Amino acid sequence: MKHLSGYPNWFFWLLVAAMFAAILSGFYLLPWVAEFKLQWQVPIELSYSYRLPGAVIHVLTGWTLLMLLGALWHSHIRAGWRKKRNHYSGVIQSMSLLLLALTGVGLYYLGSEDSQLFASILHTLFGVSLCASFTWHFIHGLTLQKKLQKNKPRQV
Repeated sequence: MKHLSGYPNWFFWLLVAAMFAAILSGFYLLPWVAEFKLQWQVPIELSYSYRLPGAVIHVLTGWTLLMLLGALWHSHIRAGWRKKRNHYSGVIQSMSLLLLALTGVGLYYLGSEDSQLFASILHTLFGVSLCASFTWHFIHGLTLQKKLQKNKPRQV
């Protein structure tokens, strides 16, 4: 079964792997964000030797997701938009990913602590939005696919 029409099967699995790696590494970094950005006392302390690989994985998978978004634009997004299927969650995903990239750059390059804190909070919220919309998009897409298969006339 092809998961994305117009794309090889490995593309779908690369997308899912990159999404899960970005989500898991983001959650892995949350205690560090809570401690250093929000100044909260957290029971979990990540040493620098563990924090750095987590951040590297998070950044690399984030950039991979942006490249995959560009590849998805070619067929998947345009076809979904024309057919008016599952496009609300697709728009939320696309915008969330672009805003994640923007706030991610802000985390590195904004000068003041207040603006970095604001970017960090927004980055976390957009990450949760991307996670939720990806899950909804995938489940709703499967449901639409099953409905279309069910309504398709059988050829004899």
